[in-house]
Amino acid sequence: MEKQVLNSPFIKKEFLNLVKQFNDDQDIIFEDFAISNKTIVNIGNRDFVDYRPTSKISKEILEDNSISDINFNSLHFFQIQKLLKSEFCKSIKIKKSDISVNLLLPGQYEDYLQNLTKKNRHELNRKKRKFSEQIVSFELLSSCEKEIFNIFVSQHKKSKGKKGKFMTKNVEAYFEELLKLDGWKIYYLNTDKGVVSTAFCYENKNGCYLYNSSRNNQFNSINPGIVLNDLIIQGLIRDRKAFFDFLKGTERYKFDLGGKSVQLYDLSISL
Repeated sequence: MEKQVLNSPFIKKEFLNLVKQFNDDQDIIFEDFAISNKTIVNIGNRDFVDYRPTSKISKEILEDNSISDINFNSLHFFQIQKLLKSEFCKSIKIKKSDISVNLLLPGQYEDYLQNLTKKNRHELNRKKRKFSEQIVSFELLSSCEKEIFNIFVSQHKKSKGKKGKFMTKNVEAYFEELLKLDGWKIYYLNTDKGVVSTAFCYENKNGCYLYNSSRNNQFNSINPGIVLNDLIIQGLIRDRKAFFDFLKGTERYKFDLGGKSVQLYDLSISL
């Protein structure tokens, strides 16, 4: 898991540089952390950054900036262990926080299906069959083009509740710039009835990180999101990828598709 975290897009300089543009309350930005009110914090809101770098903080930085506290969030246990070796701590508080969901991929799709519980395997096949009964033709495609991005945004805005309110003009601009970075793309389920579902992802040679998604709510009854994710999983397995990381959030579909929970932590250090 350590390699998966440290090779994720959220550790990369270009991602952190982009996220910096959406933070107005951080006074000083270093390589992979920020300083605000004499406190060292992560760069970027936790709602936009799923994993964090393992920051190295020197005694000189602490002294030169009169640091009194370090507050980090969304850390994995291996990062907690490394930070606890600091010699500057007076008190430390560790709190369980977000959950990410990760799916390790086998060598064959049939093995993936067999690894699901009997109930989840049955439900997946049922949902795929129901989708195929109502959709004449469909295929999984990916794109970085503006047309597909606009569909992703439009479907988001038409969602109900919190999801629909999430895609503000500021957030839309952020996603548009993010899509220009290497490795980012939108998977989409193209059908005879149009694009019914999308997945905003980062992919490298080892696996895929599912950052966000949307769907045409007119087709909710036939589970286009499940079908889309299943097709992505099939493609990743064919390409010999090792994992499909669903990232933060405990939505049921992630576990139904075989994902396992990974505990993240918040860390507060008084100096």
